[in-house]
Amino acid sequence: MPKFKVITALCTVVLVCALPAAAASASLYHATTKAVARRIMAKGINPAKFNSQARFGKMFYGAKRPSTALAEKGRQSSLIRMKTSKLFAKNSWDLRKPRTEGLRKFAGNADLRGTVKRGIIGPKLGQKIGKLANRKEKAILYRSAKNGGTNMAVPVSLMAKHPRALSQQSIYRR
Repeated sequence: MPKFKVITALCTVVLVCALPAAAASASLYHATTKAVARRIMAKGINPAKFNSQARFGKMFYGAKRPSTALAEKGRQSSLIRMKTSKLFAKNSWDLRKPRTEGLRKFAGNADLRGTVKRGIIGPKLGQKIGKLANRKEKAILYRSAKNGGTNMAVPVSLMAKHPRALSQQSIYRR
């Protein structure tokens, strides 16, 4: 059986899996204000500035496409193109199509009614998943609530252990 079919079969059984290397994106787009974009380009990403109230907690958030990043933060935002390493192919959980059975891994026996609506993970469950992802050093691929595109949340622990896994490349010109 070819490797891709084996990976697909494993994803179907586990429902939360790592991406095959071919699916890893070479760029991640982060939308922010122009001033913050300049600061990130000059000094790098500062984990102290991460928002603990975000969907998965204190993480760096980016999108696979510029349009998704702009949909999340607003059309007036500046975009930073971040270079990603192949590390994310091995250290990511794919939660773009969450299923109750797969989410039990994160929530245990908690009542999951209302935690996922139209494929979007709710805030309480998101915070639990974020804490677990930080402990296990896993990035999270998830569906955008704004336009259905793919976003990635990168935990502080993964960035600390692998500082070159995510680096600022340029301010994206539209």
